[in-house]
Amino acid sequence: MVAYGDRDAELVMGEVPVARQRVTLAAVVVAMSLMLSGCVAPTEMPRPTTSSSRTASPTPTPTVAPERVEGGTAGQNRPYVEYVMARLISVSPQMTSLEIADTLVAAGFDRAALQVTDHATRVGSRADSILFSILIDGQCLLGQVADGAVTTSVGDVLGTGKCLVGRTVSLD
Repeated sequence: MVAYGDRDAELVMGEVPVARQRVTLAAVVVAMSLMLSGCVAPTEMPRPTTSSSRTASPTPTPTVAPERVEGGTAGQNRPYVEYVMARLISVSPQMTSLEIADTLVAAGFDRAALQVTDHATRVGSRADSILFSILIDGQCLLGQVADGAVTTSVGDVLGTGKCLVGRTVSLD
């Protein structure tokens, strides 16, 4: 009678133990990896070169400031508004609502087309953000000033004929 686990019995029956199959497979994988790694051509590391002549660094191309598009859409004037507001933020990071309105009017927009939320809360604290809008030819150019940056988008006019919902400041 042949006992299970007897090595000779397993060989006689033509079966290879699972543990031996795993070891053989691992050995084949390692051998193939070693053979394939020898097929890769060695690469040389680039060596720094020294030069006695100096090369001039490229001159930065001046950026052209966007301009207001007279008679243009809200989308066409969006880059200009972002530019104007970014300049305001750089000189007055804690601007008031009226400063935003005055800046946009000075940039060529009609005061009657503007809406701006208050820079202060009802309890007198500084608002986290100030929203503004410009009604341009049936579209709303919407903006938000928060954390020293301006974000803009273009949206539809509300059923009220305005762009912003809620309390806005008087711009008169």
